[in-house]
Amino acid sequence: MYNNLLSYGDFIQLNNSCNSKELLEEIKDFTWFKYNPRKNIERYGLSITSEDGKLTGKDLDSLYELSKDTGKIYDEDSFTTLTDVYRKSKQIQKLVDPFKPWLCRTHLLNFKKGGYFPPHIDNRGFHGKQFIRLLVPIRKCNPSFLYFMYEDKLLNFNRGYTYFLNTNKKHAIFSFSDDSTMLVMNLECCKESIEQIQRYMLWR
Repeated sequence: MYNNLLSYGDFIQLNNSCNSKELLEEIKDFTWFKYNPRKNIERYGLSITSEDGKLTGKDLDSLYELSKDTGKIYDEDSFTTLTDVYRKSKQIQKLVDPFKPWLCRTHLLNFKKGGYFPPHIDNRGFHGKQFIRLLVPIRKCNPSFLYFMYEDKLLNFNRGYTYFLNTNKKHAIFSFSDDSTMLVMNLECCKESIEQIQRYMLWR
């Protein structure tokens, strides 16, 4: 089924959007946590789902390192309980609710100037595709504020719209702003979630 979705492309805009200014106003009182605090990189996260619904930043750690340290296997589906960030924001609800039955680790990411993700791919196993990645650019996610490289292409987003991205291919992010913010949704990869994404495709 995932390959069927890829027949439409690796980067697909969906007809599901939010008012990004209202979203930022709704979440302005929450405290952001360092994203992957084991690395000295200027990235911060705000959890929309977590392990127990609390805002501790645990789900923003490296899942590999977290599993190694605790002896418990953590993956995207270890963090499915909605937090107060979801409950506080009507705009986040608009983005998340169509995909709620399959929702896994989901959060907002803020890049400070100099924040980045080095080139990488996200498929870590040999058991087929387990999770699907959706992105929503909220603020300053295009050049010259932020550069999102996908293989040899520079991606450009329409602010507030949801995008499917095939993260099995190499991608990297580099921020030149203190305010670059995006929402990252991980979904269980199954027939139903893929069909829902197809229903929301902007062009079909």
